[in-house]
Amino acid sequence: MKVLIYDGECNMCSRFIRFIVDMNTNSELKITDFNSNWTKANYETNTNIDSMIFIDNSKEYIYSDAVIKLMASTHFIFKPLLIALIIPRTIRDGIYKFIAKRRRQIMTNKACPVINQKAKKMFLF
Repeated sequence: MKVLIYDGECNMCSRFIRFIVDMNTNSELKITDFNSNWTKANYETNTNIDSMIFIDNSKEYIYSDAVIKLMASTHFIFKPLLIALIIPRTIRDGIYKFIAKRRRQIMTNKACPVINQKAKKMFLF
């Protein structure tokens, strides 16, 4: 099983999740947030890591690796993103952390979208 754990209180993360749901063709992919019952029962969170977490068959990815591996697993059109793994992780993660630190200022929309049937099937609660 593939599971994406994200910050459910972050508007930027929520928009990214809506994009992933819309593009996803992988029936194995499930999505949940850090505060869900599933996460509390199945994953020991590290509060020092400010990153979404992508778990792919027990292998855990954080920061830029999580985004790249997640995107590549959602749809074949994103497979070329795997080439980004040749960029040194310190550079990729530096960009990720720069954006993550400012994500609440970048996206300020407070509206909650209606969850469609496809999203309901993908979410772990």
